[in-house]
Amino acid sequence: MIRRAVGERKYALLLVLLLVSLAFQSFATRPGSGTILADALRTLLSVAILLVVFEKRRERTVMALVLAGALALAWGRDFSADNGDHTTTVVFYALTVLFLSGAVYVILRQLFRAPAGGADQVLGAICGYLIAGDAWAGVNAIAFHLLPATYSINPDVAALLADWHGRMALFSYYSIAQMLTVGYADVTPIRAPATTISLFSTLFGVFYTAIVVSQFVGLAQARKGAGPD
Repeated sequence: MIRRAVGERKYALLLVLLLVSLAFQSFATRPGSGTILADALRTLLSVAILLVVFEKRRERTVMALVLAGALALAWGRDFSADNGDHTTTVVFYALTVLFLSGAVYVILRQLFRAPAGGADQVLGAICGYLIAGDAWAGVNAIAFHLLPATYSINPDVAALLADWHGRMALFSYYSIAQMLTVGYADVTPIRAPATTISLFSTLFGVFYTAIVVSQFVGLAQARKGAGPD
């Protein structure tokens, strides 16, 4: 009974974890115990995404391997004496983007196969939006790590870039602002590939927003149709 209840509310629980992780990430931007807790929370969130989103055994196995590699690199950096930028940082971001993008793909696939779902499917669409924002943050972080001159960073927030936790917090904020098309003036793409990433993330955000809205409309129509005549 408990397993069934959790299954029926799996996206509601995942949404709570996503929001808590995003909120805590904003505070854990300096090395110390806060970053360890942030990584612990992010690990819990990643495992939740793996179990909730990837239902097919083959997909779950492949993504479990990808996630294991990303988590090993993340925790390895936390306990390393040298927290500077290395090739492993790019590999970590790449594995993270691959895992999160796979989750978004599976969620979209489910939405297109069953466009008139219930409340849990609406929450799933919202979870996919937040996961996509995290994936775009990883893409931006890779671009900044390889070609930092393609971004203009406000000096007031530039200190966040010194640590990879701060960098992820900054680019998560920036990427979600891009997807929402509201902009974020402290980070400005000034040339490719940053401008290209900005363009595609904005287009994706508009596209996904339409999907989320359609889910709400479908839910409202389904409830109206189920009501008394």
